[in-house]
Amino acid sequence: MNYKQTMLQALIAFCEDRGLDSIKIVSLSGFSIAQLMNSRQFEITDQQIENVWRNIVQLSKDQLIGLHFGATMQLAALNIVGQIIQTSCTVRDALLQVRSLMHFVTDLYTMEIDLKHKTCVIEYHKNGGFDHLPTTQRQFGDFLIAFTIYELKGLLLKNLSPIMVGLPNFQRESSSAYETILRCSARKSTHYTVEFPKEYLDFPIITANYQIQTLLINKINQLQNPNELMGSLSKRIFNYLIANSYLYSLSIEAVAGNFNVSVRTLQRKLKDEGASYIQIVEEVRKSLAIHYMQNTTSSVKEISIILGYAEPSAFVRAFKKWTGETPTGYRLSSH
Repeated sequence: MNYKQTMLQALIAFCEDRGLDSIKIVSLSGFSIAQLMNSRQFEITDQQIENVWRNIVQLSKDQLIGLHFGATMQLAALNIVGQIIQTSCTVRDALLQVRSLMHFVTDLYTMEIDLKHKTCVIEYHKNGGFDHLPTTQRQFGDFLIAFTIYELKGLLLKNLSPIMVGLPNFQRESSSAYETILRCSARKSTHYTVEFPKEYLDFPIITANYQIQTLLINKINQLQNPNELMGSLSKRIFNYLIANSYLYSLSIEAVAGNFNVSVRTLQRKLKDEGASYIQIVEEVRKSLAIHYMQNTTSSVKEISIILGYAEPSAFVRAFKKWTGETPTGYRLSSH
C-alpha cells in the first residue's frame, strides 16, 4: 500500500472539508485529482508535495494549517491500525510500533522516544537532505505534533493534555491558537516535541475506540446529509465533528479555529442558516450514538466517553430523548 499517497488523499479531502478549492490546489501543483485518487501507479515528486503545501497555506491564509490537519487525521484512515493493535497491549507498545512505521508515511522526520524520570518525551528530528522543502518540513512537522497528541487521546480514551509541546517555528503571536488546537501551552524548541506523564505508557489500549473509528470511516457516507441541517456550513461542521467525535466533544473555539474564522463569525453564519453550534453537536451525537449502538459491541460507558458525556447517565437520558428507549433496550430491539 502507498501510505504517502493515502496521506496526500487525506490532506486534499481535509482541504475540501475546509472549503478550499482542492482542484485548484492540485492543478497548480502539477497533477490532477483523478491521478491522485485513481492511479495505482501514482507518483509525485518532492517538489510537487512542496507546491501542494505552499498552495494550501496561500489559499487558506493559515500558517497553522498543518496543526489543524493533524488534529483531524486518524491512524485508521491510513489503514495501519490493525498492525498497531495486533502487536500492542499498551501505549508504550503502540508508540514503538508507530516509530517503526514512520518511514512508510514520511522521509522528512525520524521519531525518537526519550524516557525521563517522570515523563516521556516524543521528538521528531528532521532528516537531512530536505532543506529545499521548507514549507513541507514545517507543515508536516506541525502535523505530526497535533496528530501524536490526538492519537494518544484516542488510544487512552482520555482528553490528554501534554505537559509541554515544543515547536521549532513557534510564533508568540499564535500562542492562543496553539493552546486551542493542542490543549496545552507551546514554546520554541530545537525539535518537534511532545512531553507527557510517563505513567501513560503502561496504560492498556482500548481497542473498542479503533473498532468505532474503523466503522466510522467505512460508514461515514451514510451520515453526511443530515435532514435537520439545511445550510452548507452547517453540514460541513457536522461532517467535521463526525470525523473527530471519537476523541471528545470539540469546543466551538476549536472548530472555528479549524475553519479559520472567529467564534462570532461562525455563530453568525450558522444563524443565517437557521442553525446553531449546539444543535449541530446534538445531531452528531444522535447520529453516532444510534449508529454505534446498532453496529458495535462497545459498552454504553465507552460510547458515552467517546461522544463527550461526563457521565454515562447523561448519555442514557439523551439517548432516551432521541429514540424513546434506553441505549441497551435499543440495541436489543434492533437485533
